[in-house]
Amino acid sequence: MKIEYISHSCIFIDTGDARIVMDPWFNGSAYCNQWQLFPKPLNTDNLKTVNHIMVSHGHEDHLHPNSLAVLPKDAKVYYPYLWKAGIHEFLNELGFTDVNEALSYKEYSISPSTKITFLTTSMDTIMILESNGKVLVNLNDALNSHHENVVSRFLEAINKRWKKIDYLFVGLGGAGYFPNMVHHPSKNDFEVGELREQKFVHNWCRIVHDLNPLQVLPFAPGFVLLNHDTMWINELKFPRELLFDYYKSHYDPNPGFELIVMYPHDEFNDGVFFKKSPYHAQIVNNSLNHLIKEMYAEEIIEANKPEVTDESMGDVVLAKLIKHIPFAARVFTKEINEQVNFSLRLDDIGNMNHFTIKYKDDKWVIYRCNEVEKGAKLLLRTKSRFLNFSLDNEWGGDVFIGGYSLDMDVLDDIAMTENLDMACVRLLTCYPIGSETMLREPVRAAKYLYNNPVLARISFEQRFFAPKTLNKIDYNERDRWINKSKCEICQVCNMPMLSYELGEQLGKQVNS
Repeated sequence: MKIEYISHSCIFIDTGDARIVMDPWFNGSAYCNQWQLFPKPLNTDNLKTVNHIMVSHGHEDHLHPNSLAVLPKDAKVYYPYLWKAGIHEFLNELGFTDVNEALSYKEYSISPSTKITFLTTSMDTIMILESNGKVLVNLNDALNSHHENVVSRFLEAINKRWKKIDYLFVGLGGAGYFPNMVHHPSKNDFEVGELREQKFVHNWCRIVHDLNPLQVLPFAPGFVLLNHDTMWINELKFPRELLFDYYKSHYDPNPGFELIVMYPHDEFNDGVFFKKSPYHAQIVNNSLNHLIKEMYAEEIIEANKPEVTDESMGDVVLAKLIKHIPFAARVFTKEINEQVNFSLRLDDIGNMNHFTIKYKDDKWVIYRCNEVEKGAKLLLRTKSRFLNFSLDNEWGGDVFIGGYSLDMDVLDDIAMTENLDMACVRLLTCYPIGSETMLREPVRAAKYLYNNPVLARISFEQRFFAPKTLNKIDYNERDRWINKSKCEICQVCNMPMLSYELGEQLGKQVNS
């Protein structure tokens, strides 16, 4: 088996009789030009010959239209069978005719020596490839940000079926607006961002420990942000070179695996690692971030040009909000809606660029104004092109929730205590609703749940036993990440304080 790392979470696998690409993003930017691949892929020639395409889930950095567009159209595409239909139509429009929705836990033989199994974890999916006695488990980012109880159940399911794992690809770090884009007078954005990444690192250690693979191949989110207001987030990523030290210091002093740090163009061939990437020689203080300005010089200039749109856009947006928000709010209880009172500001509009959005006297009140009005608990800041994308496209909210195009200022601490940021962002996004979709397509829903026993059980417990609140999970409580000290956050999230030596190494990366 030959395995080549391409970029981000994209890998190429040649088993001898199957040539596979997993999670193809290697060509162009993502999330309305916010995410740029970093480090850039160096060799994509092998991708011209793939005959199987495996996609774990629908986020643009895994299911990337511009990347799919240059792959062979006679390749067989495998995508998880989810509660929402539509993937056939989407991929057919891109030119693919052999599209297969893979049922969870079902084994698919794609060649005489190779088989693939998908395990759906909600909207994400774990992919397990078996070939010639070798097992490769690709977790991508399916588990690293889930609640520990959910993680436990899926790790148990994997361990029960696959007793020996040769290669474990597992994501490291997180992506999304929270907590980095949420600002509070008492919050140190960078410090909290570092702790959030450490939380994901600790989850990574737990996953690796429980699966006990022979070789672990971590990949940090392989993208950078180029806007001056968000470039600081590039520095938060935990360096893969320090993972082994962290694991031994804070999780298990006797690791039973080999850690392999891969960069674009590195490859495994029959279990032997070949360090082919020139990026290894360019690392300074465990980081390649010094290459960003050189690699994306023109794109940085473009990303930071002032954006100005006609003031009439404000009326266009207002009409959309008046129509969309009452429809989107149906997913929340009346008690939650009654707490919503926030201001939205579009920074590319001159006058009357604020929008007051609140629920009062059993109805939604939405209007334009010149400033944040009294009583607002949050101020959300973005640009009209991002908001329009979010409102006009199914799954368009990924530009906010997965991307970094929305800043949020906390004006009233109750917004964090009650997790109201989640409600406010959800009101500005266009997402299908699982329960409604399943009711419209009961046969598909039954098939989906029947083939996902772990997920079905979790969904049942959440539906009937979980409190009707906004994601009240200990490690995800908004106020614990926004207005608490570093020590308090570590205690809540059950994280160790970094050793002095490891902290020094991380500091060198940030200051380089």
